[in-house]
Amino acid sequence: MNILRRVEMLEAAARQTDDVGYKLVFLQGEETYGEGIVREGLTDWPSDRILAISFVGAEDS
Repeated sequence: MNILRRVEMLEAAARQTDDVGYKLVFLQGEETYGEGIVREGLTDWPSDRILAISFVGAEDS
């Protein structure tokens, strides 16, 4: 199982239950953590319960 599949499974589990207590934010392109939080409407959510994920290519790292 690759990392993308694992993240997809985590996202599906988080979206099924409101009691998870954590939110996933997939950052898009050059988006910053703060911009992703605003886009997802999580500005009032505790920051220690937000998982921000950004995918980069080998040439970008």
